[in-house]
Amino acid sequence: MAKPSKTSLALAAALALGLALPAQAQRSGDGYLFHAPSVRLSLRGGYDHANANSEVFDQAVQDLSLNKSDFSGLTLGGEVAFALGSRFDISFDAGFSRASKGSDFRHFIDNNDLPIEQTTTFERVPLMGNLRFYLTPTGRNVGRLAWIPNKVVPWVGAGGGTMWYRFRQEGDFVDFQTSNVFTGEFKSDGWTPAMQGMGGVDVSITPLIALRGEGRYVWAKAPLGRDFTGFNRIDLSGVQGTLGLTFRL
Repeated sequence: MAKPSKTSLALAAALALGLALPAQAQRSGDGYLFHAPSVRLSLRGGYDHANANSEVFDQAVQDLSLNKSDFSGLTLGGEVAFALGSRFDISFDAGFSRASKGSDFRHFIDNNDLPIEQTTTFERVPLMGNLRFYLTPTGRNVGRLAWIPNKVVPWVGAGGGTMWYRFRQEGDFVDFQTSNVFTGEFKSDGWTPAMQGMGGVDVSITPLIALRGEGRYVWAKAPLGRDFTGFNRIDLSGVQGTLGLTFRL
């Protein structure tokens, strides 16, 4: 299966937002909406801390000038949620995280006394379906024609789905049997099941828009490709902390 297109995901989210917000603005009043929102669209960004608890990461840290933290990086994501009631919604979200780091062998140099250099890249794209529960009411009805969002609403959620990943190392390497230096690329990619738990808080800025802060733990492991024969499954799990905006539609 082909790698998901980051550009396509971003364009689709922007198009949906651009079409929805003008129409929604006509259905909002001064400090209130004319009905409780049935759809919420969220965009987020932050940091994804990779656990990196598997042999392929241990080997990279042992042989190359890398640390476990080098496999962590920035993350972006988007989510669309549909209300199931006043306190529950079901949502579908996609994310993207990437870390890329240059390195050299810790204990080897080439024949010209120069470092043997390479680049390691680690990417993850989770696609999830979730159930969210709001710990307090999201808002209140005033009469029959107005709905006022509450200022601060905490929530928790859980979900599952699939994750695409790629782990790639390219550059110069050492053949440990002959001590020869060669140029090459080693990579593994594919899809694997994934689960997540999450929690956060929505802080209303306007009737249409809320600031969202959230944390989530994503769990996934996958078999490595033939370039990494003999290694155990790669650990794709990690903890994310993000900030973003939620648009009530």
